Amino acid sequence: MAGAASNELSVREEPVGGAVRPTVKLSSQSFPQGRRRVVLLVHGYNNTEKVARDAYGHFTGDLDVLGAGAASVLADLGKVYWPGDTGLGPLSFLSYPAEITPAKDSAAVLAAYLATLVGPGGSPTEIYLVGHSLGNRVILELLTRFAAMPLPGTVQVPGGCLMAAAVQVDMVEPGGALRSGATLWTRTLTLYSRDDRVLHWAFPIGQTAAGEGFFPTAVGRFGQPGDLWTTRQELCGNGHSDYWGDPRAAVLVARLLGVAVAVDIPASAISRSAIPETPALPERALLERQIPEA
Repeated sequence: MAGAASNELSVREEPVGGAVRPTVKLSSQSFPQGRRRVVLLVHGYNNTEKVARDAYGHFTGDLDVLGAGAASVLADLGKVYWPGDTGLGPLSFLSYPAEITPAKDSAAVLAAYLATLVGPGGSPTEIYLVGHSLGNRVILELLTRFAAMPLPGTVQVPGGCLMAAAVQVDMVEPGGALRSGATLWTRTLTLYSRDDRVLHWAFPIGQTAAGEGFFPTAVGRFGQPGDLWTTRQELCGNGHSDYWGDPRAAVLVARLLGVAVAVDIPASAISRSAIPETPALPERALLERQIPEA
């Protein structure tokens, strides 16, 4: 697990708040270039760099206890940091509509860099993406850019996992802005929870305030659209911030990546909340917020 801790890719200018970097900052010169497989974790909205790092730590810890099979996943794992927070402290959650532009900009920078990857001896690099909340918007924007490039033969994107995806369903339906990215994968795992109060109450308000829809439903609310994702799994009882710390999520992602996990995590397993749950957004305060022009 020590190796995974040093594999970080950042498009943040600052550890709290700040702008999107124009290029990717790497913590190691040996990762991810030259790897046969790369598994990237992408955190969500209202996460400082420290909060995201702690959340990733819960997830990698759960992978670590799965045994020798998961060791290869940890060796291939990288942690992505993007500025999905404003540095306003307790009021940061009010900035959700303004974080959509940084999500798109982060995706553009990441896509430009990841498209340059080459595996050992010029062989392809397989990129798997595992996201949470608005981090899934970063992922789907990135994949949509990949779909439009087209990708060089040295980069493949076989699959990934969307946890509590803060992406409205109609964006990935036929004709939606992110449909081409959502269909670029061949194997997808979508984890969702009907007990997610943030996606139930706050997400429709935030998307409406951002001008992207009228009280839309999030993918991570019911795992929709059902015919798009290879596998859909409800993690009953999960609040919006419980996924990185839920051992069930680690087991399911490990299986997606080909690890033969010998034991199941009971559905009743108690999740560790890695990040304090974002409170429901006050409707009046959010709708009256001035959103910067893209």
